[in-house]
Amino acid sequence: MSGDVMFRRLGYFLSPQLDIYRHIADVVQGCDVLDVGFGTGFGLIQLVGSAKNLTGIEVDPDAIRFAESYLPGVRWLWGDVQRPLSYLTNPVDVVIMIEVLEHVMDWKAALKNVSDCLKPGGRMIISARNANADLRKNDLHEREWTAEELCKSVIPYFEKVELFDFTLQKPQTFSTHITPVVAIATKK
Repeated sequence: MSGDVMFRRLGYFLSPQLDIYRHIADVVQGCDVLDVGFGTGFGLIQLVGSAKNLTGIEVDPDAIRFAESYLPGVRWLWGDVQRPLSYLTNPVDVVIMIEVLEHVMDWKAALKNVSDCLKPGGRMIISARNANADLRKNDLHEREWTAEELCKSVIPYFEKVELFDFTLQKPQTFSTHITPVVAIATKK
């Protein structure tokens, strides 16, 4: 495994994204869950005792091999969220996209495809770096949204979108400066 892959994985492991997954575990009790762009898969470790079934989709084959090596019991798949995920035969209750959408070129197709994977009334939990935060732009991102822009981007594919902090407990407004901002969107 190359050094840059290990460095990225270490950075992810030490990031606050793990805190988001810890709080997501409370929300996905007994649910069928799809994690899109799981990276290392470390976040899913925290969902093993909560979710009924876990599937992870990732475009990086090295990430899939890495995740498979330490976490059995999860269905690890290669997939590009910009393309229809029709190989997923059963709709899921919850789709998770933590710090993914800002890296996706065709984010509209990604949101449509994610919505198509959900059962009616299913939820998407998505986080993104908040462009209102006092941070410099990340050159690895295709785009960064304010909380308002994130909501307006998600709503065409979902019935309802609510903003939260990483604990999923504290509602946020469009003017929030916290980052990442988490949106929970409910399918029509």
